[in-house]
Amino acid sequence: MKTTLSMLFAILLFASCANNESSKEESKKMKAKQSEQISELQSVAALKDGIAPEIVLEYRREYRSKDFLVNGNLGTYSFINTPEFYQTATVNRGAGQVAMLEKELDATLLNTQTDTDLGEMTLGDLITNEDARMQGVLVIHDGKIVLEEYPGMRELDKHSWFSASKQLVGLTTHILAEEGVIDLEQTVNHYLPEYDSDDWKRIKVKHLLHHMAGMDYVETNANFMDPEHALSKVTKYALASRYEDGGVSAFDLLKDVKSYIEPGVKYDYASPNTQILGFIIERVSGEKYEDVISERIWTRVGMESDGHYALSAQGEPLSAGLFASRLRDFGRFALLYTPSWNTVADEQIVSDTYWEKVYDNSYADALKRGVETDKSKYFKDGQSHATYQWDLVFDDGDLFKAGRYGQGIYVSPETNTVVVYFSSVYMNEVYFPGFARQLVQQNYR
Repeated sequence: MKTTLSMLFAILLFASCANNESSKEESKKMKAKQSEQISELQSVAALKDGIAPEIVLEYRREYRSKDFLVNGNLGTYSFINTPEFYQTATVNRGAGQVAMLEKELDATLLNTQTDTDLGEMTLGDLITNEDARMQGVLVIHDGKIVLEEYPGMRELDKHSWFSASKQLVGLTTHILAEEGVIDLEQTVNHYLPEYDSDDWKRIKVKHLLHHMAGMDYVETNANFMDPEHALSKVTKYALASRYEDGGVSAFDLLKDVKSYIEPGVKYDYASPNTQILGFIIERVSGEKYEDVISERIWTRVGMESDGHYALSAQGEPLSAGLFASRLRDFGRFALLYTPSWNTVADEQIVSDTYWEKVYDNSYADALKRGVETDKSKYFKDGQSHATYQWDLVFDDGDLFKAGRYGQGIYVSPETNTVVVYFSSVYMNEVYFPGFARQLVQQNYR
């Protein structure tokens, strides 16, 4: 996962270049721009004070999908200002009261020892590390905020969750299954008749939900590096900014993908699985995807603000990852998975049957087979399996989901603790997912 984004940049850099002198010259210019971005990479702390309007205007004019992938100054700015660069769909909070969160700050949490790609350091040092580029960290224990830091964003900014937002899809899929609207044992073709190939006719909804579809769009470096590969194409078109040609829709690209292994055998992390779940959610509900998320989750929690999904150039909500909200609303969502859910919601949204399914370790062997996309290597203990869009479910009942560039949601129901955080790591070169578990283990267990 660490090298994936640099590989993606290479795709966008070279895929559009034919073998002629002008394209070679363009390639040199783009490489030079990349080098310039590295040398001029500003601290995320600059975003706390706001960027000068003349610089923002330049960002808005120059931003392209490659800036998202490189995540230099333009990319980092875009992550907390998504509507300035993409059309967006609103996940409304509704008219309910905001669920205010009490504070009982504990500065000793900053002494937590963490293991990262940058070496061992305290959480306090990690938060301020220039390479980690952390922008917001929130820890809630027993329903109260015990740590809240904004080293690289303003409190009211809405940062993208990236793949951590797959939990919105995972939970909504479960809710619709409980309502009888989705049958996890049905095939994708049953809900999306356009997906009528023999391969798609054997893929079930549960295979998408657990990242075990066996389809040839797995997030490997080889697939990202091949400009003709479906994964490379859908990534390029999905991330196209408002100034770029969006090409083919993700829906049309993905329906032509073939399988490379039997479904249900191997855990293969792949964002297209989540994107297709989003298509199914729209189809079975007869509602816009963002409205389903709003009705089933966002309006039922005392959120303080609306959320926003970025749209592809074809108008498709990017349900696999481009969702943005305030940090505290991220924390409120995480609380739904803890005994303190009633501090933010009047009704239990994460049902008891959800836990029965999530803690079923039938897919443990599939995770072990998923070597290239397995995130368990970043943790020292206790990982059991991956399911319902969670990257890891631990033996002690904790759950973790990472997002690109260093976002994450860590839930510990047993200790009644959640950790949510935003970062903007340049080129995705630094990875530090273990700190949240270490915080729980050292302070609350």
